[in-house]
Amino acid sequence: MPIKEIIDKKTGEKYYDAYVSITSKQHPHIRKQRRKTKIKTKSLAIRLEKELYHKAFYEVQIEENKGYSWESIVHKWYSFESNNSFSNIGRDTLDDYFNSMRIWTKPFWNKPAFQITRTEVRNVIMSLEEKGRSKSYQNKVKQTINKIFTWGMEENHIKNVTQSPALGIRINRKTEKKPEILNLIEIRKFLDSAKKLEHPWYPVWAMALLSGCRNGELYTLTWDDVDLSKSFIRVSKSYNTRRREVKSTKAGYYRNVPINADLKKLLIDLKNTCGSRPEVLPRLPSWDKGNQAKILRLFLEGIGLPSVKFHTLRACFATLLLQQNVAPATLMKVCGWKDLDTMARYIRLAAIDEDGATDSLVVLPSEACENVVEFISKD
Repeated sequence: MPIKEIIDKKTGEKYYDAYVSITSKQHPHIRKQRRKTKIKTKSLAIRLEKELYHKAFYEVQIEENKGYSWESIVHKWYSFESNNSFSNIGRDTLDDYFNSMRIWTKPFWNKPAFQITRTEVRNVIMSLEEKGRSKSYQNKVKQTINKIFTWGMEENHIKNVTQSPALGIRINRKTEKKPEILNLIEIRKFLDSAKKLEHPWYPVWAMALLSGCRNGELYTLTWDDVDLSKSFIRVSKSYNTRRREVKSTKAGYYRNVPINADLKKLLIDLKNTCGSRPEVLPRLPSWDKGNQAKILRLFLEGIGLPSVKFHTLRACFATLLLQQNVAPATLMKVCGWKDLDTMARYIRLAAIDEDGATDSLVVLPSEACENVVEFISKD
């Protein structure tokens, strides 16, 4: 807290400047500075310096009682998760969480976290609704606010509150839409048309439907991963289009995909035409740019089939195997799913739980059943 002696070069007059700077020990981002200039005497400067110190110290105390701003909490949480070796949040997902907070919680970004209200969180949800964001995205933003706020309380960065302002806010979901999927007949028409037209994407589409691999896993699949003698493909890596880097699979561990007769034939054809290329599948410029979904939709529409996204090919693989009575536990291992929730969705798509469920339901009188005739639709 220095007092500086100043001499005016033009007039030779002497005067003093008093300056203080107080930084909070609890919250280093809180800092108050005060200054008085052109004080005529040193004794006055000393007295004023003490006044400035007390004023700045009092202001720091007020800010300390308010605690960290929401911006600071979000930054601290992001830093914590980035350096947490036990975190189950991927780097891209973590970046998405942070950016969603920076964009959608802007109205209270600089506000002390403990002062954020449920009304303000509801307003964020309403804003998302007005912007046409899906119910699932609205729920994700709400859950992210809740996750970060709860972490802030647990780490004692947010005081004077006992629960997150996002807790208990409900988002009414829309009626679930029928998921896009291709049946066996449509899949056969799709691949048959692609092969006859010699479409460059044919081997990629066929591999996706025969292995259930994700887009990034297909892109990084190399011949070192293929064992034709033991009839399996080892899926151990994936390609991150955003960062343009090879990483682990989504689940974080490798898995083995059995090679059936069709997949073996496809692999042998690819091996005979790949030359010195280490990758199993051809390097397509549009694939490297992330246009796989667009190209697939255009092709399907062109041959009169339902338009589906690229990831749907993985869903087709799963539902077809379930319909052929492959055990769900086996399919979970082949596809690399960690939880039953994802598995349950594909079980519903395949309708294997419902098959034959009503066969034992007999309620009509026997004479009524005897008069039942088979109805065959002309359609």
